[in-house]
Amino acid sequence: MTLIVNHLNPDEQRIYKALQTVIDPEIGENLIDLGLVYGIHIHDHIATVTFTMTSYACPMSEMVIESIENTVNKALSEGVELDLHLVWEPAWEPAMMCEQAKQRLGWN
Repeated sequence: MTLIVNHLNPDEQRIYKALQTVIDPEIGENLIDLGLVYGIHIHDHIATVTFTMTSYACPMSEMVIESIENTVNKALSEGVELDLHLVWEPAWEPAMMCEQAKQRLGWN
């Protein structure tokens, strides 16, 4: 599942840019480049971010979720609430990473 950036409105793009600064502490890459963010949508003053973790047993998931909340809340327009939606389907796999992240990690 790939997030299509050019379909995001300006507020959603601001969230996207904020998520580019959230680093997975185990891998050292941002959530966007890792392909962990599946969707960003704002409707009726609610910003929904749909995302996953690299694995169900991710020991750093609470830290990542807290980082997402803190970072995205700073990027939201006044009056917009954040709704984080952690999903496990489709399961993340390394093929979901952008090419640059794969190169940085030596995975291609």
